[in-house]
Amino acid sequence: MPKRPLMTPVLVPLKPVSPQMAEAPSQPLSLRALRVQEFLQARSLQPKSRKAYQRDLNLFMTWTDTTWNQVTRRQVAQFKQSLLDERGLAPNSVNRTLQTLKSFFKWLVRSDYVSADPTTEIQQEHVPEPQSQDLEAEEVERIYQAIEQRRWQERDRALWTVLLHGLRAEEASNLNVGDCVGGELVIRQAKHDSTGEVPLTMEGKAVLEAYLRWREAQEGQALAPDQPLFVSCSPRNRGQRLGYSGIRQVMDQLAAATGIDLHAHRGRHTFATRLIVEYAMDPTLAMELTRHRDPRSFRRYTNRKNKVAAKQAFLKASGQLPT
Repeated sequence: MPKRPLMTPVLVPLKPVSPQMAEAPSQPLSLRALRVQEFLQARSLQPKSRKAYQRDLNLFMTWTDTTWNQVTRRQVAQFKQSLLDERGLAPNSVNRTLQTLKSFFKWLVRSDYVSADPTTEIQQEHVPEPQSQDLEAEEVERIYQAIEQRRWQERDRALWTVLLHGLRAEEASNLNVGDCVGGELVIRQAKHDSTGEVPLTMEGKAVLEAYLRWREAQEGQALAPDQPLFVSCSPRNRGQRLGYSGIRQVMDQLAAATGIDLHAHRGRHTFATRLIVEYAMDPTLAMELTRHRDPRSFRRYTNRKNKVAAKQAFLKASGQLPT
């Protein structure tokens, strides 16, 4: 049987791969970094909290290349001092970083990755007792008066009213129209997962209802529940959600108009102080309304109540107030 002739091979030139198309080989994580990733995956963390934990632990890994099972108490103390001296971090920031490191080493011990916790005897920096930055009633009124002179007074009046109900700026920014329902504000996204409902005062209800009617008149149609509650009025971003920076800009402008040292969080301080001092509410119930998770951070408001009560007791005892 005659053999078939062999076909002449055809060489096809390969196209050069551009540097943009070539994928760089992924760098394997070090054992230290793998432990950090495992720690973060084991915890139920919000994205921002996860990012903060990662940043704190990266600080330590950048400062020393010592493996986790060889870290000593002396090294942790030196790291703490470097945060103060070399990086110039505030005591609160140093304490937060140390707390992250302490939580991480506790997890390493429980997971049998290390035999001892080198952070146990490391004390946090002393931080002065925080003070409430609440506004006086006269200052609140001056801010409302300044809002009356603004071009977008309907929106800014509603925004300031919401902040005076204890919402953080980011929480106010995240509100949708449908979150204002039944005389309450529904907080769906919040720091430390401190979601919940905040009841509105009668005045607050009236202000928000007037604002929503104004919005509908501006847009010429009914508002959908998933539309942002607060929107930008600037020509560039008109109708888009008013972000954190936009709220800060409004507060800065009101501060300039009133001469008051004003930022959004002062509304939250004013709300909490009013619950404790003016309404004499039980601190546990007040914490529920303000959605505080840490009694230590709420102590500034109960301290304020004690100071007010002490002054009133003195004035009564000295005959300057009726008993």
